[in-house]
Amino acid sequence: RQQLPETHTGAVPDPVPVLEGSGQIQKLSDSNFRRHILVQYLILFQYLKGQVKFKSSSCALNDDQTTWIEETTKLVFQLLRETPPDGDKFATMVEHMLSTEENWNAWKNEGCPSFVKERTVDEKPKRPTRKRQAPEDFLGKGPDRKIFMGNDELTRLWNLNHDNMEACKSDSREFMPSLDEFFAEAIEQADPANMVEEEYKVVRNPNYGWRALRLLSRRSPHFFQPTNQKFKSLADYLDTMVCKLAKELPKDLPSEEIKTGEEDDDDNGDNLLKESNDSPSIQSKLVTNQQMDDIAAKLGAQWKTLASHLEMKAAELREIETDSEDVEMQAKLLLVSWQDREGTQATVENLVSALNAAGFSQIADGLSEA
Repeated sequence: RQQLPETHTGAVPDPVPVLEGSGQIQKLSDSNFRRHILVQYLILFQYLKGQVKFKSSSCALNDDQTTWIEETTKLVFQLLRETPPDGDKFATMVEHMLSTEENWNAWKNEGCPSFVKERTVDEKPKRPTRKRQAPEDFLGKGPDRKIFMGNDELTRLWNLNHDNMEACKSDSREFMPSLDEFFAEAIEQADPANMVEEEYKVVRNPNYGWRALRLLSRRSPHFFQPTNQKFKSLADYLDTMVCKLAKELPKDLPSEEIKTGEEDDDDNGDNLLKESNDSPSIQSKLVTNQQMDDIAAKLGAQWKTLASHLEMKAAELREIETDSEDVEMQAKLLLVSWQDREGTQATVENLVSALNAAGFSQIADGLSEA
């Protein structure tokens, strides 16, 4: 290997010669190779100058050697800046990485101390001065222990009641309508005698249908009752629900007047109207929703005893147990399933017979008196 000649200026010669196969030394213009060699020089110079914990004392540099390394380092950075492409940018990144490496060596020499500084007792942050009044400074002040809310109107509204949470539970705060109030118009329109066309019924209104579904989910057990019947639209579903509610809710007209879709023609509707006028006691024989609530509360966990006398299938009982864990709600679902299956035959007389057969004579007597 041919020795590199020294320059009179002391500068490092261009360190990119390689030995070709022919034995002649040629200078390459490969920037990657040039940068690789120059960066290695910088790493070596940093190690020789730096304070390394495990470096032998015999490796210390004298003043002349230190001066030469500093001057040569400047020349190497100058060569890096002159080497394309993006020489200035590359030299800046190398200088930054070497500075980071120097900080890392200093941290290791100090024994790798923790970066988290322990806070002394005197350096604990002081609690900032509170600009606003604390609640205890303005709540319940004055002769009437009023709560001042910032202005007279808010103060008046807040102090209408001493216990606002109890006031929210008051009956006057109940804005949800009952089933009979909300569906009164729909039940009336379902009566064939009123001759209301389908397109003008309230159940065809999407807004009304949306509110009806929300009310049914909160008030009616029929909403969660499983069924195999398929509906083409929301209006068809509401028509069915209106017919069921008409049988339960107390009305002046008999529930048989409501069109259920089972009539063959208008003559049958007229016949039902005549029969209902002749027999005003039919409405009283149909089991109402309130009666089912009372019976469910009395049955409780014994509802399965009644289920066998209502001829309920085992699969239906499993569905009821799956739908709710509350025994009172299970009893209510049992009666609702029986009512949906029996239809117009879900009368008080039939339910009383089933209760007597199941051994619930007291509940049957109470239902008969009602």
